[in-house]
Amino acid sequence: MIARMWESRINPGMLDEFATWVRDSAWPQFVSARGFLGGDAYRSDEQQLAVVVTRWSDADALAAGSAWFDLGCERFCVSEPNAWEFSPIALD
Repeated sequence: MIARMWESRINPGMLDEFATWVRDSAWPQFVSARGFLGGDAYRSDEQQLAVVVTRWSDADALAAGSAWFDLGCERFCVSEPNAWEFSPIALD
């Protein structure tokens, strides 16, 4: 399993529109993508910041499921978003 954390400052006045885009357009595409295991989306109104965390079965699924998201979100972002991939830490 691979977790991907994406974060970006959102253009002033566009956080509501970004959240709607994530909910209505991006998330349904994630859900239907091969290898998508779930995730969460967050917003900080005070910081004009958004964070999207997704979980994927493997690197191929991550690459296929994230490429279109990165292109679609460009219009909302103040600058180039940051994204990191993580592997889980066994806690038991």
